[in-house]
Amino acid sequence: MHTILIIGLMIFFLFSGQAFSQPIAAPGEPVTIPGTEISGWGQVGEVPARFGRPAGSTPKVPAVLILHGSGGVDGRGAFYAKAIQEAGIATLEITMFPQHGRPREGSKATMPHAAAALKWLAAQPTVHGQRLGVMGFSWGGAMAVLMSSEFVQERLGKDIPKPAAFVSFYPVCSNMARNLGDPQRSFYNAHTRMSATPMLIFVGTRDDYEEGERPCDALVAMWPPAAREHTIVRYVEGATHGFDGLKAMEFKDEFARGRGGMVSVIPNPEAAADARQAVVSFFVKHLKP
Repeated sequence: MHTILIIGLMIFFLFSGQAFSQPIAAPGEPVTIPGTEISGWGQVGEVPARFGRPAGSTPKVPAVLILHGSGGVDGRGAFYAKAIQEAGIATLEITMFPQHGRPREGSKATMPHAAAALKWLAAQPTVHGQRLGVMGFSWGGAMAVLMSSEFVQERLGKDIPKPAAFVSFYPVCSNMARNLGDPQRSFYNAHTRMSATPMLIFVGTRDDYEEGERPCDALVAMWPPAAREHTIVRYVEGATHGFDGLKAMEFKDEFARGRGGMVSVIPNPEAAADARQAVVSFFVKHLKP
């Protein structure tokens, strides 16, 4: 059965890759979410998104907020959203910026988008407002890690629900560990107040953004004991950054290894299949659909 799934994913990647330049949104209906402002971090007028509920679901279901990477909405969210919905959990994939539109201000510029989305989800009559999850890729993966910090949660506001589970894909742990100790950065010392909320992190051992093959170990070691105990880091042997993406790429990025460099992205359908299964199991366990 696992072999059949992998073959199917390879076919999906092959044909989806041909249309990679076109946004592939998560299954669901388009919605427009009212924006919000976070003092000192920025504001957003409205947030476009796609909201999908499980077929034949109960009146109230848990939900997962999906945060895209630096390339914008590109199909990775859709790849996971379909399986998450099939497991009885709703999804909300938001658009924080278009392709090639990564904010120069860093993650603080898109925190208002995430805050607005969580508030909107909690207000939906068909959603369990206390059983929300967050998952993200690269840029969004870093946001997912940061949003587990009580420091960040306080900045988002008292009316923003606290997620019950986080999944982060290749959040560039090396850069995060370095930046969190810099007093000039917006998230300075956020790691000292990481919550004990369950978190699952995926990172490849050949991620060109990172320094070393196990880069997230040093980051997690900075966290309080309770947060460390509730965090699982899965290193994907031989996988690159974006291993669950749809197209092989090579490009230069100023954030690679903290000093800039070339980044290779090589799709790995087998690793992607394993990751998707693990993500669904993780959210089912902690959000209890």
